[in-house]
Amino acid sequence: NGDKSQITWQFPVETPVAILINSVSYAVMMATPADLRDFALGFLSSEAVLRDAGKIRGILEMPVESGISVDVAVDESAIDTSRLARRTIEGRSGCGLCGVEEIEAAVRPLPRLSRNWAPRADVIRTAAAALHDAQPMNRFNKSVHGAAWVSPDGTIQLVREDVGRHNALDKLIGALIRGGLAPSSGFVLMTSRCSYELVQKTVTFGIGALVTVSAPTALAYELAIK
Repeated sequence: NGDKSQITWQFPVETPVAILINSVSYAVMMATPADLRDFALGFLSSEAVLRDAGKIRGILEMPVESGISVDVAVDESAIDTSRLARRTIEGRSGCGLCGVEEIEAAVRPLPRLSRNWAPRADVIRTAAAALHDAQPMNRFNKSVHGAAWVSPDGTIQLVREDVGRHNALDKLIGALIRGGLAPSSGFVLMTSRCSYELVQKTVTFGIGALVTVSAPTALAYELAIK
């Protein structure tokens, strides 16, 4: 009808985030600069570098030239040094695993999980319908992924957002650790496809159910059923 209306659309932000362990650089990831303490904690846990989050002495977040640094101070006994492979390039926001030096580090052996429940279809639909309103960042830019922690009755308890789906999941895992929520107390619901690194991260942390909006890749499916 010829009417014109103005639409305000924000661009999502991504910036280099350096993750350090006891002031030694471990990885540089491209991420949305929000909930970065959760991000660092979740990343180190889901990558099986950090064995005991209870031995963390502090997490320092500070701006540095061209990015942000997050330094995790932790007892050396809580670090799996075999997982400290040097990253040769930065981890991009669209890639769950960049720059590892060995092929074996890309798809690592996973523990076998046992669970006594699985989310019902009606519970998943309830949580999925509520997820949009639980994503404040996405309401402004329509471009970031959301990772939600959902209780068995379908109640969304936590949500973390990022331009990278794997970053959003790491932030959620970090939030679970900081909030003292058990991996068996709910399931993950994500606004992305199910890629293999999401399966690796959820299983490594001990989460028994991962729900995504689109179908899994073949490798993600193979890892999930092993």
